[in-house]
Amino acid sequence: MRLIVMRHGQSPSAAEAGVKTDHDRPLADQGRADARRQAGRLAAKGFLPDVILHSPLKRAMQTAHEVRKGFGDKPRIEEYEPLSNELRGEDLFARLTADGRRAGLTMLVGHMPQLGELAGHLTGVSMGFEPAGLVVLEASEPGRSQVLLELPPSED
Repeated sequence: MRLIVMRHGQSPSAAEAGVKTDHDRPLADQGRADARRQAGRLAAKGFLPDVILHSPLKRAMQTAHEVRKGFGDKPRIEEYEPLSNELRGEDLFARLTADGRRAGLTMLVGHMPQLGELAGHLTGVSMGFEPAGLVVLEASEPGRSQVLLELPPSED
C-alpha cells in the first residue's frame, strides 16, 4: 500500500475564526496556498493519488479540496471518518487495510497526533507534521515501511 500522509494546512484557533467548536475551524488563506503548492510539488515528483481521503473536520476537508485543485481536480475525494483523530495510528492502519485500501496511491488528510502515530507505526521512527507537511510511504508492514518522500510545507 502506498500512502501520502498529509496534515491539514494552517488554520486559526476557534476563537480567532469565530466558531464554537474545533470541528468547525476553517483553513486559513496560508493553509489553502500551502495545500495547492504541496499538490504541485507532489505532481512534479510523479505522485498523483488515486483517491484523497480526508477527516470530517472542516480544516482537513478544505485542505483536501485545495490539494485536489492543485492536482487539476483529478483524484476522487472522500470523507473518511477514521481520520477524525480519535483512533490511534495503528488502529487507523488496521482500518485502512480492512477497508481494502491496498491498491494504488491513497492520500490521507488529517490531524496530529494521529498522523504522526500512523507514520511512526509504519516506519518505526517518530514523525511529526507541520501544517500542510506530508510524507509519502511505501506501507509494507508496521515498523518496516519505507519513506519515499518527505515534504515540509516551507521547503522549495
